Amino acid sequence: MNWKVLISAGAFWSHGRAANDRLLAAGCKPIQSATPGPLGDQDLIPQLAECDAVIASSDTYSEPVLRECPNLKVISRWGVGIDSIDLKAATEAGIVVTNTPGAMVDAVADYTFGLLLSIARRIPEGDALMRSGGWAELPGTLVYGKTLGLVGAGLIGREVAKRAAGFNMRILAYDPNGNPSGAPGIEFVSLDQLIAESDFVSIHAPSLPETQGMFNAARFAQMKRSAFLINAARGALVNEPDLLEALQKGTIAGAAIDVYANEPLPPDHPLRSAPRCVLMPHNASMAVETMERMSMLAAENVLTYLQGDRPKFTCNSDVWESKNLRYAAKPGL
Repeated sequence: MNWKVLISAGAFWSHGRAANDRLLAAGCKPIQSATPGPLGDQDLIPQLAECDAVIASSDTYSEPVLRECPNLKVISRWGVGIDSIDLKAATEAGIVVTNTPGAMVDAVADYTFGLLLSIARRIPEGDALMRSGGWAELPGTLVYGKTLGLVGAGLIGREVAKRAAGFNMRILAYDPNGNPSGAPGIEFVSLDQLIAESDFVSIHAPSLPETQGMFNAARFAQMKRSAFLINAARGALVNEPDLLEALQKGTIAGAAIDVYANEPLPPDHPLRSAPRCVLMPHNASMAVETMERMSMLAAENVLTYLQGDRPKFTCNSDVWESKNLRYAAKPGL
């Protein structure tokens, strides 16, 4: 069959050549979105109307989008986060949703520790100063021997902990899902204790109704004035106006941010001029090896389903019981 697969994940086209070849060999017609994602309803609907599948950026897959795209059978998320997908609506519509867990763990863990070092030792400031012709002392903060607080101790949080162990850091963790097993060297504590005692607070929790906005003025007031916030998880977890005020008033020592409530971050957003703040354009997973692997996994999720089997990384397993399942190549699928 000639399955049409929209690809809104921009990195797929730059680093997914092998994955694209795999789709073509299986009889798919990969279609590059007019602009790379994340895409909204108005951009998605006309492009998805005749497509069987999408390899998706963090686009908004709302109930109207799913309703207006009757041929869509599978949303294969290029990445892990599925908070931009109305999972309930997808399940009710009989659309399978998949993601690529595990593929980006090392890349995000490396990047997180890079952000931590950058804000502690003021590395971006030094680079900007040198490029402008300047020269000055920029006193930073030691990382070695300090306390790191991990908000979220899943796969990524635990990999960050391994890197922190090499810096002889005390590692505290709070996990919204409880204390996971198999996390040696990590001391699980309450969120209040973690925030009060940590020199660096690094967020690795998912965006859920109960975690959105969890870092607000009250939480920043609990942190040490010498402490730093690092967020390479989800922008929705941080109240950005409160963060801006905390940076301006010196309530915390600084922040390193890779994700935002609305992306891309508007050019005139006040965070762009915030003091003591390292800003990056949501690049934590953008290691070449990781992008190649995620592209292949996303393509394999599409092909596994369209060729008649259940993808390993299905996010809405209830869909298999739906009478509205849009595609079932094998009886009993």
